[in-house]
Amino acid sequence: METEATRSLLPLAAFLLPLAGAVLTLPLRKISARVRDITLLALTALCASVAVWLAAHVAGGEVYETYLLQLTPDIWMYLRVDALGALFGATVAVLWMLALVYSWGYMAEGHRLGRYYSFFMLSLAWTMGVAYSGNLLTFLIFYELFSILTYPLVVHEQTPEAMAAGTKYIIYILVGGSLVLLAIVLTYFAAGDQTLTTGGILSADIGQQRLFAIFWCYIAGFGVKAALVPLHGWVPDAHPAAPAPFSAVLSGVMVAAGSFGIMRVLFQVFGVELLREMGVMSMVTILAGFTVLFAAVLAVNQDNLKRRLAYSTISQMAYVVLGVSLLGSDSTIGAIIHVTNHAFMKGGLFLCAGLFIRRLGVHRVSQLDGAAKRMPVTAAGFAIAALGMIGTPPLSGFVSKWYLGLGMLETGNPLLLVVLLGGALLAAIYLLPIVYRMYFREPVLTADDKVTTEGREAPASMLVPLVIVTLLTIALGLGASLPGMPVSLARMAAETFFH
Repeated sequence: METEATRSLLPLAAFLLPLAGAVLTLPLRKISARVRDITLLALTALCASVAVWLAAHVAGGEVYETYLLQLTPDIWMYLRVDALGALFGATVAVLWMLALVYSWGYMAEGHRLGRYYSFFMLSLAWTMGVAYSGNLLTFLIFYELFSILTYPLVVHEQTPEAMAAGTKYIIYILVGGSLVLLAIVLTYFAAGDQTLTTGGILSADIGQQRLFAIFWCYIAGFGVKAALVPLHGWVPDAHPAAPAPFSAVLSGVMVAAGSFGIMRVLFQVFGVELLREMGVMSMVTILAGFTVLFAAVLAVNQDNLKRRLAYSTISQMAYVVLGVSLLGSDSTIGAIIHVTNHAFMKGGLFLCAGLFIRRLGVHRVSQLDGAAKRMPVTAAGFAIAALGMIGTPPLSGFVSKWYLGLGMLETGNPLLLVVLLGGALLAAIYLLPIVYRMYFREPVLTADDKVTTEGREAPASMLVPLVIVTLLTIALGLGASLPGMPVSLARMAAETFFH
């Protein structure tokens, strides 16, 4: 039974606030960069406040919706904030706000800042639309807009490497988006509806072949953004090419949008009972499990720090698909909260990578010897996020993997614990050597090393966001069982899906 929704303009406000920022960026820049920065921060902070307020009230049992535009007599574009969307929206808005503040220092001497901040805010607006979409058409419109309009951010540096990465990115995204569009059209003609509904809108009556075609179009289409192997090729190139603050949101929440789309489709287009009848989820489980291990193995051999973290994102996001593929309550809770926990852990790692690039002039793992002596706060943030990614208690990553493990036992899949533990072991192999280098090796200084004032900690505008995501990594672990935390929203969503 769907919860009766309350009409509210707040979901629309969460979308319009960053959209207003994108429109105002260039006019404000003509006044002063400081006015622009303060205005964008105020709008982003308001967006984050609205998103957190919505999440808190949804955790109390409310559902909110806003009708935007009637496209046909039968189809509206509208926003609906349920437990799954509320948690994703709050995660997106908070991480984006922190990345915006970080951008002040990282992009201070950059070029085309008007373009950067305009598309940065546009991307936030469309991603909030994805989080709060109430039907497939609304989802598709926002999903395609944010996918395409992030291209200028991927290629912002305009180096040959960035342009090549951007070309690969846009090809992958267009192909994936086309498959999602095809799946939505097939769904509408099969079901006569495209509303995201608990229990699903498709039935076995439409025939097995049509169901299979729709299912795999969705999985392949969203799998491109979710970076499931072998659809992951754009990620290792896009992350190193993009500016560090955008890499943080790209890895933290934008790749997660593909996994979020898969969750929406599985539970609100097909429904649990139909998926069990179809018998297709075992293949998704195999695909996700392989991605966890394969991408982690590739990460081990990467010397470029951002590229290593990009492969880590592929591996970690596959845990989300792995969890929901088991069609169990606990594994679904683990998958949902891993989206949030991973966002802040991986966001923190990319913010650290950006600081190493800007303050030490290093891009490679092999160049980080002794970095903790010159940048102790940054090194500590990296170490805590790395331990969280491995799944070390009591950090947030442990909570995600605990629920995933419980779900594997709940659904009778104890052998999948090998994937869970293997992924954690491989994460330790590709992350802990970096921590060891920073703390237990002496720096090898050359004439090109920035070892004076430039080699010390970054200014507060760059350090404060890092400190906040680090504290969130700790707090989301220590306070996981408290009311209003991500676990409560994830449990509420799972109860809805498996009622």
